[in-house]
Amino acid sequence: MSEFQKSTGIFCRPSCPAPMAKEENVVYFKEVFSLVPSAVKKEVCSANDTNTTLLLPYTRPLHFLQMIEFMKIRAMKGVEVIDGQSYSRTFRTERSRGYFTVRDNPGKSALELSILCDDINCYMEIYNRVRRMFDLNTDFSAINEKFKGDKHLSKGMMEGHVPRLPIAFNSFEFCVRAVLGQQISVQAASTLASRITEKTGIRTEKDFPPGLDYFFPEPGEVVENSLEEIGITSARQATIVNIAQGLMAKAFSLNPNQPFEDFQKEFSAIRGIGDWTVNYVAMRGLGMVDSFPATDLGIIKALEKNGKRPGKKEILKQAEKWRPYRAYAALCLWNQ
Repeated sequence: MSEFQKSTGIFCRPSCPAPMAKEENVVYFKEVFSLVPSAVKKEVCSANDTNTTLLLPYTRPLHFLQMIEFMKIRAMKGVEVIDGQSYSRTFRTERSRGYFTVRDNPGKSALELSILCDDINCYMEIYNRVRRMFDLNTDFSAINEKFKGDKHLSKGMMEGHVPRLPIAFNSFEFCVRAVLGQQISVQAASTLASRITEKTGIRTEKDFPPGLDYFFPEPGEVVENSLEEIGITSARQATIVNIAQGLMAKAFSLNPNQPFEDFQKEFSAIRGIGDWTVNYVAMRGLGMVDSFPATDLGIIKALEKNGKRPGKKEILKQAEKWRPYRAYAALCLWNQ
């Protein structure tokens, strides 16, 4: 093992790929790994280990076990495996295929991200997406200060800290999940999502760990495969196909950096998409921190007073004081 590997925790299979990272990514790659991609490649390719492990530092507190428990009841069989200590899933990027596992290392105040993929250039993308997934980049000081005195939201805080926002690893996948979750239980929606992966049948390599058997389909693969006879209503089948076709036609974007108003206008134009789905996808699919699913039953129940449930207009009026962090307000209300 090289000194570089000891200091960074990076290991990879000996058959490292030849392609270099794109020039525009070199600077950031150097910031993360303290070396340019070619130097990383030279160091890690001498190893005999079979995967890559990176540390993702975070600021305490991080309730990792609570986050993966939230993810566990939403896990897709064949794509995700979640036990009491770790989260694993398969992935495909533009140029690579693989899987990763995330564990907490509280002693180092960091998550351990282990990656196995067929192209070293995927590391930076997966690193960034997993940091977003576990909401490691947010400065919570202003949010905690704003919410700690609120009689509704303070009930959902832990140790004076708002819950971190669990953002989906795959935004298109989350769009599908959101549609499947309309008016049915979380567990039932997870079962239907798992059936989609089985029906489209995009299998992983034989050496993947047990339970990581499929990749979630891309929009074109959803359009090419029938979703009939797996328990999804015809209306929701049509909506899922509409979303996939809309993405392919660039009728809307899943870019998390776009203004919410643009996303709302374009996504709600897709047939079958309503206000709750727009806000829920914006919140957990894209990480838009001021999105707010005001018609969500959990939010309505949390704001119930003397047995009377507030209407949408009343909820939105009340939520104005929680701007620009209404997504975190929703988490606090759900966490009560």
